[in-house]
Amino acid sequence: MAAKPKSLDFDHAAALPLTAITAWELLFDRLGVVPGRKDDTRLLLIVGAAGGVGSILVQLARQLTGLHIIGTASRPETKAWVEELGVHDVIDHSQPLPPQLNGRQPDLIASLTNTQDHFPQLAEVLAPQGHLGLIDDPASIDVKLLKRKAGSLHWEYMFARSMFQTADIEQQSQLLPLQP
Repeated sequence: MAAKPKSLDFDHAAALPLTAITAWELLFDRLGVVPGRKDDTRLLLIVGAAGGVGSILVQLARQLTGLHIIGTASRPETKAWVEELGVHDVIDHSQPLPPQLNGRQPDLIASLTNTQDHFPQLAEVLAPQGHLGLIDDPASIDVKLLKRKAGSLHWEYMFARSMFQTADIEQQSQLLPLQP
C-alpha cells in the first residue's frame, strides 16, 4: 500500500502500480538489466511498446539505462507516441520483424503482446545468449527455438511474489511512492 501521488487522479493512480511494477520487474529483475548503468548499450526490442506496460518500460529503459531501444508499433499515432516516449527506432510488428531489424540482433526482448504470433521471429532475431521476457499467456510456443542460441526465456508476473510469499516480497513496496 502507498499514498496516491497528488499529480495523479484516482484512475491513473490505480493503474500505475500494475503497469509500472510489471515493467520494472521485467526489465530489471527478469532480464537482469542494472538500473543506472548508462554504459550498458545492448539492444532492447520491446514488442508492444505503445501499450500500458510497454510505455512504462520504454521510459524506464531510456531514463535509467544506456540500452538502445527498438519499439514496435503499427499505427502512425502509436509510432509517434513511442518516439515521444524515447525509443531510438520504431518497427512495425504487423510486418515481418527480421528485415526491419536489418541484421541487428537484440540482446534483450520484451514481448508484451501476441507472443505466440511473434515467437518464431523473436527466436530468430534474438542475439546468441540473449534474454527474451514476456508477460502475456501464449497458448503454445516452441521454446526449443531458443536452444541453438542458448537463449533464455523469462516470464514476468507481478503477483508471483505475493502469491508465494517469496523472500524478496518487500521489493515491490520499495517501488511505490511513500509520500503523496
